[in-house]
Amino acid sequence: MSFIDVILIFLALLASEAQGKVIRSHDHQHQFRSEFSLSSESFESSNLSYPHLSSSKYGRHLLLVSLLEELHQPFWFPRSDGALKLFLPPSLAPADQPPPPPTSQVLREVETADGKIVSRDEVVFMMNVIDDFKILPGEKFSRFKQYHMEVVKRFVNMLTSQVSFDSLFSILVMLKEFIPIDMFVDAVYSLIQRRKDVGFIVPSAVSVQPEDYFPGELLESSFDNANSSHRVRRQSIPWARGRQVEVDLNDPRYKTMPDSEPESKLWYFRENPNVNANHYHWHQVLSNDEVTQYDNSHSSKLDRRGEMFYFMHRQLLCRENLERLSVGLKIVEPYGPEQWYEKFYPGYDSKLGFGSVKKYAARPDGAEMFHSDARKLKMYEDLIRADVKWGYLVLKEGYVKLEYVGGVDRGISTLGDVVESYVRSKYGDLHNSGHSIISDLHKGKGDGVMGTPNVAVRDPIFGRFHKYIDDLFLEYKNMFGPYTDQDLGFPGVQSFSLTVMSSSASQPNYLYTHMNRDASVQLSSLDLGKAGSSSVLIHYTSLDHAPFTYSLKVHSTWNSRGIIRIFLMPSKIPSSFHADVTQLVVELDRFHVELAQGQNTIRRKSEDSSFLAKKRSSLYELQKMLRRGDITQDQFNWGGCGWPTEMLLPRGQEGGMEFDLFAVVSPLLQDDNAHLADWNTHNTGTWSWCGVRTDQGGMPDSRPMGFPLDRSPPNGDWRNLMKEDNGQLRSNMASVKVSIVHSP
Repeated sequence: MSFIDVILIFLALLASEAQGKVIRSHDHQHQFRSEFSLSSESFESSNLSYPHLSSSKYGRHLLLVSLLEELHQPFWFPRSDGALKLFLPPSLAPADQPPPPPTSQVLREVETADGKIVSRDEVVFMMNVIDDFKILPGEKFSRFKQYHMEVVKRFVNMLTSQVSFDSLFSILVMLKEFIPIDMFVDAVYSLIQRRKDVGFIVPSAVSVQPEDYFPGELLESSFDNANSSHRVRRQSIPWARGRQVEVDLNDPRYKTMPDSEPESKLWYFRENPNVNANHYHWHQVLSNDEVTQYDNSHSSKLDRRGEMFYFMHRQLLCRENLERLSVGLKIVEPYGPEQWYEKFYPGYDSKLGFGSVKKYAARPDGAEMFHSDARKLKMYEDLIRADVKWGYLVLKEGYVKLEYVGGVDRGISTLGDVVESYVRSKYGDLHNSGHSIISDLHKGKGDGVMGTPNVAVRDPIFGRFHKYIDDLFLEYKNMFGPYTDQDLGFPGVQSFSLTVMSSSASQPNYLYTHMNRDASVQLSSLDLGKAGSSSVLIHYTSLDHAPFTYSLKVHSTWNSRGIIRIFLMPSKIPSSFHADVTQLVVELDRFHVELAQGQNTIRRKSEDSSFLAKKRSSLYELQKMLRRGDITQDQFNWGGCGWPTEMLLPRGQEGGMEFDLFAVVSPLLQDDNAHLADWNTHNTGTWSWCGVRTDQGGMPDSRPMGFPLDRSPPNGDWRNLMKEDNGQLRSNMASVKVSIVHSP
């Protein structure tokens, strides 16, 4: 087969994707995760040859995730505690690749289906076809830029079209030096999601790219301290090695805004590493269209994906509002058309990057949007508003009617896809372009943090822009009017009560938060160290809370099944033009219950919430587990999505802050997937925050996300939801006053 034949086959593969054909790899190692039986196989120094690694599901996963270590170093730099030293074969190696040592893993040649060896120049040509090298290594990559995502999609599809994992992996390693680091990381994550012959688990984003979550000066001083006796203590945790370093994110050296700026009070929320990593991970998983649309890992296979976009961002807005009220700030006001022509305050400098090199551009006080950009965004908004008012959205597949029928909102998911710009349409690029335009308000070199989901939450303008976006969704929701008795009731439920007990309290309905100065992440991917140097366990300050337990009592006339939703909102709703209770209520939990005839007592732990992530493994921890084979099948196939457990509750106040805890038990809808769902898995999973793929049964609850507080309640008062049309209190709803007490 000639070189031209190789290229023609590659171009045909790309074309077949556009025609909607499914490209299947010839790699016979591909098996669905559910069909793969994990063993207790371990990879010690004696069996870490490349053939041994690539022939095992554990080993292939270890190879992929280890590419996320030492991202700024050449691919042959020692990884995974020095156990991996990857070298390309002569046909692919660059001129400066050193001679492989005896303990290295030499990768295999790239082969075509008929066995022809593909050269380095041919691989470079393939990449040139994909991108023409317009996205160079030094350019800032962003998931919010449409062209960038199109390139990544073509890149990932080119990799997955290879005849074997070995060819895929060799090309990926070779092309690392040709693309931006963030694009490379995105491609690795996408391959893990797509491949059936690896696991699903990914390391915490914080441990992969700590420079996106900790100020550069902090990282440099932390690593320096790890090699000195200053502010360092010896390791006391068995799985960790090296030393521990205590850091203070609120240290004046690292603060992104002065104390005189009121917005600085929210540093613990906006700049929390796990809050930002969660936002990035959500976009990476639920906005993943970097594979063919017919592949199960394509995010269009996530049931109600667009609705999840709307709901997740509304919950972020709600959480910011509760934190603002906790520290004495006004709730979020929008950054929309009326503000786009005004100077924006405050400015923001993330202080992310290493040394004098800033990864993200700072925005000065008083920055303004280009009027042409403001007009473009307003045009997108007007197109969306006009068709929402009309009651139909127009996509290339046809018309989508915006309606609420039988307890199901049949328009919100499509509207979410349109607003996010997940689907190409006549409605333009409102959300993603908005992020990119705002990231350029400084009108200078580089992009601000709003240009990437990794770090966008850090900027005060994030909440204001998403207040504007959510107002569009709220306007749509309120078109349908208040919910009816049929929507809100539960025939057969005669009474419902609720209390909550904290592990730190002697009386019910008091919850406790504190600043945990021992939150930690272990960094083994700092490029500031030398090969084989000890990792650094960084301790930082994070909001946290004492675990608590809900106690619910439901009296039912007959056996039935339902969904319980638990919400938290401030008892004093601010009197403001911008205050709508739907943007002030956090959904804490959502779970399935089977009600027996008579009295039912249900106890539910806070940490079991279907919104919360399990413990995320750092890159170092994950590599160690994979090398030892010390990982369960559930862990291996868990994607790591979910809201940070430690951030479940808002801060509250030192003397206590009064909130309302509101619970609703609703019957299953007739066509709910809940009737057949595996609730042993769902009730402790993260389906409410991360969704469920259609090939895995889809979302088990068909009611609108956030129901019944996805729409403004009658007269703006949530308490009116608890009353039937005849004025009687509903027997399937309960509320209780709780106080959240904070210890600084």
